[in-house]
Amino acid sequence: MNNIKITIKKEIRSILRDRKTLYTLLIFPLIIPLFIFLEGYMTDGYEEDTYVIGVNYSLNSTEETLLNEVNLEAYNYKSVDEMEDAYNDGDISGYIDYDKDKKKYFVYTNQDSSDGMYVSSSIDAYLKGYNDYLKELYLIGEDVDMDYINNIFSIERVNLKGENYMLELLFVMSFTYVIMSILASSTNMAISATAVEKENGTLETLLTFPVSIKELIVGKYISATIIGIISSFVGLVVTIVSLFVATNMFDSFKDIGFSLEIYNVLLSLVVIILASLFIAGMCIFVTSRTKSFKEAQSAASLLNLVAVVPMFISMLDISVGFIYYLIPIFNYTQLLIDLFSGSATLVNILLVIGSSIIYIYFVICLVIRRYRVEEILF
Repeated sequence: MNNIKITIKKEIRSILRDRKTLYTLLIFPLIIPLFIFLEGYMTDGYEEDTYVIGVNYSLNSTEETLLNEVNLEAYNYKSVDEMEDAYNDGDISGYIDYDKDKKKYFVYTNQDSSDGMYVSSSIDAYLKGYNDYLKELYLIGEDVDMDYINNIFSIERVNLKGENYMLELLFVMSFTYVIMSILASSTNMAISATAVEKENGTLETLLTFPVSIKELIVGKYISATIIGIISSFVGLVVTIVSLFVATNMFDSFKDIGFSLEIYNVLLSLVVIILASLFIAGMCIFVTSRTKSFKEAQSAASLLNLVAVVPMFISMLDISVGFIYYLIPIFNYTQLLIDLFSGSATLVNILLVIGSSIIYIYFVICLVIRRYRVEEILF
């Protein structure tokens, strides 16, 4: 037991000297709140631009109100030539020429540009609204009952709540990054404990010490697990705090379905511990046959690709069955998403925990067996 403790201290001390690992542990989780708050400010802080147009007639209060409703501001000019000059100088985005004799509006906009198309549709909305207003005035003058005209039938609008694609994707990404942080940190730890030891020739030196191969591997395995737990714990805390703050700060996040309960947090800690135990073993197992840092990185990159699969499944809106909760790495991300969206079931929780215990046992056995082979050690 003492040899295992010494090995753990040695591995953690060596990995913490590596700046890349420190960046992974501390900076990698900060990506999560960056995306969350950026999306919050983009959705809540977005305001439609107000476009300026020119008119050659006097506006009444009703017209000014209608223009304001469609994000238009009008400047009065004396002639069409003045408005054309103002348009060419970039002072206005379009203009309206009203012919009183013909009672006709001529709308001048650039239909080939996105701004011009927007201004054109806004002017159409303004003129339609003003036309409806004049119709109403005319009917009132003809002693028509406007209450009857306006209430021949009634309309009640029911808002159907649907998913905000970007927010749902962001929610999935946040918990995907928690599992990815385990992979990133455990991979670095495993590479340092295996391939780098071989490349530097220090593994043979370690084997001359009074420590068994089993104690050496268990020590390396536990140290990789500890680094994974620390990294994912930081990522989990940052994610939970960021989502909690975002749901209280931004209106767009209020319908995201974020559920924060004590049992959710406690179960999520169990999930990241199980994930760290399994992923650390897999990282050591995958990198054990490699003999250099680059070779180990290439081998471990496949595990990192696996971590993003749940995110793509969410993007494709594919429903998942109970089998999905038996697939390692996929199930950890999915269960975290379920826990904090309030959709986790007892069956799925037990499937993840039960299967993880079995997988962890087998991966430890595989690692120990592999490191008993001389080809792997040297």
